[in-house]
Amino acid sequence: MRFSSVFLAVQHPGEAGGIRRDLAFENRKFALKTTNGQEFEQIRQVPLGSNWPSGQVNQPPRPAVVAIRRIQSK
Repeated sequence: MRFSSVFLAVQHPGEAGGIRRDLAFENRKFALKTTNGQEFEQIRQVPLGSNWPSGQVNQPPRPAVVAIRRIQSK
């Protein structure tokens, strides 16, 4: 058997916005196109900051390491 692994290190998830305080968000407009090319505008609620991975209110974002392993048998 042979193993291959990829490690992803997410060091600063949300560093631009810092801690997501009181589940804050803002509405942002996005210009999109339908499958036939017609343009339209969509408004989305975008979180301000991050509380990943806990998902708990007012918790700071934390770094994480994710490993993906592939097993190949011969």
